[in-house]
Amino acid sequence: MAENMVLDWMKFSSSVSGEAAEKENYLKVIRGEEPDWVPLYFDACDWVFTGFMLDYVNKERKFDIFNVEWEIHEAGKMPKPNRRLLEDVTKWRDFVDFPDTSKIDWEQMAAEALKIHDPNKAMGYRTDGCGGNFFISLMNMMGFEEGLCALLEEPEAVDELFEAITVLTEEAMRHLIPIYKPDVVIIDDDMASATNLFISLETFRARFRPFYQRLIDVAKEFELPVELHMCGCCEKVIPDFVEMGVNIWQPAQVMNDLKGIKARYGNRLVLNGGWDSQGKAGMPGASQETVRQSARTAIDQFAEGGGYVFWDLSPVGQSEDMQKKIGWLEDEARTYGRKYYHKEK
Repeated sequence: MAENMVLDWMKFSSSVSGEAAEKENYLKVIRGEEPDWVPLYFDACDWVFTGFMLDYVNKERKFDIFNVEWEIHEAGKMPKPNRRLLEDVTKWRDFVDFPDTSKIDWEQMAAEALKIHDPNKAMGYRTDGCGGNFFISLMNMMGFEEGLCALLEEPEAVDELFEAITVLTEEAMRHLIPIYKPDVVIIDDDMASATNLFISLETFRARFRPFYQRLIDVAKEFELPVELHMCGCCEKVIPDFVEMGVNIWQPAQVMNDLKGIKARYGNRLVLNGGWDSQGKAGMPGASQETVRQSARTAIDQFAEGGGYVFWDLSPVGQSEDMQKKIGWLEDEARTYGRKYYHKEK
């Protein structure tokens, strides 16, 4: 495996070089303090990963540790259509390609990852690499139809798979956190559509919560805040994650009751996101004023009192329209956010 590969295409950051002041201002938010200005996420923070979780971006290897074949496009990475799928979840051991961790040089792996980290930015350590720790990994292996059925029909086999993922992730965290010295540990699963969860709350609590709790507990062993990445309308599980110890939620999309969530938790749960990507500003051909106003709207709605980081979820694409939109959006978020806490009362 190419465990030590540098991910040049995956420099999760804005075009702005890091500044110590941006990092410290962001960390104020994470600590529950009111910052001096509204942080723009990738101006203040970037990511590192566990090397073997991203082995599939190697040009010579397009399969991840779950034996899922991937394609890399301008718009990002995604499982290849018509790929080979795991048809029987009870046979997962014959399907996956987990690394022999006794042969991993963790120091070297970390050194390669740190080559793309800006030391003037806060560091988020993402514990996944294939789009999610548990749910997305299962769906990528089996497809949504069979994956969802497996959760109900073969819960013991699913638990065994998740146990193996958890043990592997726990080991990686305990090796890499002392080397990386991250500011935040990020857990990840996109288990919601724009309207609801893909699973019931009962299934989440039975199949997923115990394993996420273990990853969160490892982060807490190192006294680190935990950030949850979960797109879509996932507000039903937010109370569970807060109870488990999550401190930050990204990308906090607007199909959720973000105002209600902020009112309930205050700065105990930092909202990282809040931009309406599905509104008028997210549409092709949106005017400059529409895009800029959308940044101001997000900040006005969620930044009061702190506990908020602006993130547009990093729109992708190289079209002229998209590049203009990203420029307007980030410029307005910086300009408006910089003076937000200093407005005349």
